[in-house]
Amino acid sequence: MDSGLRQKLTFFFVRFFDSKKDSPREHYAIHPDFKVLWSVPVAKNIKQIRVIQLLYFQLMYSEPSRKDLSIRHVYIPSPSSPDKRVRALVFADHSLPEDKTAPCLFFLHGGAFLFPALPYHYRFARLVAKSLRCRVIMPMYHLCPGKLPPIQMEEMYEVYLQLRKNPERFHIDPDRILAAGDSAGGTMAAALCQMTRDRGTPMPIAQALFYPSLDSRLSSDSMKAFPDVPICNADAIRSYYEICAPQQKYEPDYYSPMEAASVEGLPPAYIETAEFDALHDDGIGYAKRLRDAGISVVLNETKGTCHAYEMVQHSSITKQAMEERLRFIREKLKAGN
Repeated sequence: MDSGLRQKLTFFFVRFFDSKKDSPREHYAIHPDFKVLWSVPVAKNIKQIRVIQLLYFQLMYSEPSRKDLSIRHVYIPSPSSPDKRVRALVFADHSLPEDKTAPCLFFLHGGAFLFPALPYHYRFARLVAKSLRCRVIMPMYHLCPGKLPPIQMEEMYEVYLQLRKNPERFHIDPDRILAAGDSAGGTMAAALCQMTRDRGTPMPIAQALFYPSLDSRLSSDSMKAFPDVPICNADAIRSYYEICAPQQKYEPDYYSPMEAASVEGLPPAYIETAEFDALHDDGIGYAKRLRDAGISVVLNETKGTCHAYEMVQHSSITKQAMEERLRFIREKLKAGN
């Protein structure tokens, strides 16, 4: 889909599905840098979700290699996947030789298990690849409601196993893989760390969770406080959980990492929260659990922000957060030497 058509459909989506006339924005001290995010419609029903899927699913096919960046499209085996394989993009700076073994960021994009990777996900993958001379592997897991959890968690676990079993295919160091994800991607990154620990598989060297969704009980104070903030709010999250209800009982419940019986033995973590985000307390609570278990945690509580605030890339707040993310990832990948 070309950008012109996407813009026209986006305009239609904003006009038809969502009205901001009665927006409660004055109730929240969201930084002026992010005021534009009030105009982004919050999809809450299947019809709206389908439009966003249509708008952005094809982005993965239009992410070509650049003068300064190599982007490869690969298929990675996954027995649990309906297609028995998962498509993934591999990002690497051109200064990194194609056959050189490098550390790896395993980046799981957010989107409530419903939405495809959005432009800011690709932008972050490119940023890491260019800044850290590592390979960034971003898998495109199956989306709800067509495929329901726990398929997504199992797909990501199996893809991770393939990275470890066949590192020469991807030219990565299997002992220097860091799992990262935002929102629902944070759910999967946290779940992956728990799954590898529980199943006796070598864990990622660290985990980086950006405004993650970690508790399916949806009973936190921030879920009560932010029913109508931009991008993703408590009302929308409840709708998403209804649409994405797991198709089978999942024990342990990796769909809700906060409810794990134990978090002992998990890798060190970077956890980033947004101040005006219904998922704010998920990150805070998980950081506390990890610290109480003796696990090193870097907690970055960004201020004046809302969910997915990094869509506004030119804000000094966004730039600072990206620097903090890169600092953590760089230190952990180097530590694996």
